Amino acid sequence: MNRLLFGGFVLFAIVAGPVAAVAQPSAAASAASPLSVVRDQLGSFRRPVYQGPPFSLESALDEALKRNPTLLALRAQFEAARQRPAQERFLAAPTFEAQIWQWPINTLNPVNSNMYMFMVGQDLPGRGKRAARALVVEKEVAIAEADIAVQAREVIDRVKRTYAELFLSRMAITVNHDNLDLLRQLADITSVKYTTGRISQQDVLKAVVELSRLHDALLVLEQQAALAEAQLNTLLDRAPEAPIGPLAEPVERVLLPPSSVLQRLALEQQPELRTARLGVERSEAALALANREYKPDFFVVGGYMLMPRDTDAWTVTVGITWPNAPWARGRLDARKAEATADIAAAQARRRAAENAVRLAVQDAYVRVKVAEQRAALLRTTVVPQSRQTLDVSRAAYQTDRVEFLALLDNQRVLLDAQLEYYRALSDLEQALADLERAVGVDIGRDMLGVINIREVK
Repeated sequence: MNRLLFGGFVLFAIVAGPVAAVAQPSAAASAASPLSVVRDQLGSFRRPVYQGPPFSLESALDEALKRNPTLLALRAQFEAARQRPAQERFLAAPTFEAQIWQWPINTLNPVNSNMYMFMVGQDLPGRGKRAARALVVEKEVAIAEADIAVQAREVIDRVKRTYAELFLSRMAITVNHDNLDLLRQLADITSVKYTTGRISQQDVLKAVVELSRLHDALLVLEQQAALAEAQLNTLLDRAPEAPIGPLAEPVERVLLPPSSVLQRLALEQQPELRTARLGVERSEAALALANREYKPDFFVVGGYMLMPRDTDAWTVTVGITWPNAPWARGRLDARKAEATADIAAAQARRRAAENAVRLAVQDAYVRVKVAEQRAALLRTTVVPQSRQTLDVSRAAYQTDRVEFLALLDNQRVLLDAQLEYYRALSDLEQALADLERAVGVDIGRDMLGVINIREVK
């Protein structure tokens, strides 16, 4: 861009010299037209060609759900957590003991002892304790499973938003290239009028500056598109520089269920709410387990006494714990109080999550409707009117009835209107992605009315 501006300034210095004082431009001044400089600078600036097959949003979502590293890690953690409930259902490992009794102090040989005892022991938790512990762990595993669904919705939302950003950048590049071609045509008209002495050099320089401005905008848009491609590739577990083929054309959504319907659906399907409800159930299971801890545990020990100088014998020991002992009960009471308070906290978190989901649904719903209305207004009114105004001013400029500055303003208005339309479509896609994330399920096309955008290009 600096080279273009430099070329324009040099030309301005040349034209603003002695030639400016002449009413009719000379052949030398005509030959020094800035259009030749601009064409040399922009000659290598080609429309981008996207390598690879067409890449739809559905394909991107399928690939992300299968390959996203974060989801793969959560699924692996869930598979590991699934083994925990079974661990709580089994008894603890038994104990094996061997004792030597009456080992005389005057010998180191254990054979000279009078008694050998071999024992096997087993702890037996109180009735229902193992099931209660397993239930607590099962709720934790269910929470881990729900976290996968929550993260999956997050990945889907990010993929949709990034896809929409990439689409916007690419369409903005296309629109700017179209306007670049249009400006070249206007510059040709300006050059012809200048060679015939109908306008001053100022109009020619304005065309040069406008072309340079579009060149700068294209560079910025290409950077944005490259960054969006890298982000999308990362979400799909691809190399950041991997090529992405042509994107699918979006549609204008014109029908949605009422917000109240979507809010009810969210309360039923939202993974985060399911996690909150499971949190309440987990706390309730923990309270049930705390109540079970007031029940005693048992232990059994059986043994065999080998007495070389006497008759062998069996030995049996049966024991029971006393959880309600005055010096031990306080620990259980505190644990029960903790579990009770945790239930209240979990219920409060669930209510807060429900309110947050309702707000998120309403917020996204409003943004979807506004973006939808903006896209429809721009497509049906603003863009056609801007194009018509430019056509009228272009014809008027050829007959010297409109200044070139007015023509440029109309061209900018059309460019801005086209970019705003695609920006509204991108906002619509992103708002719809947020709405689906808030609801917790994809909003199928049976809920939507669609309008193709081909006529806007």
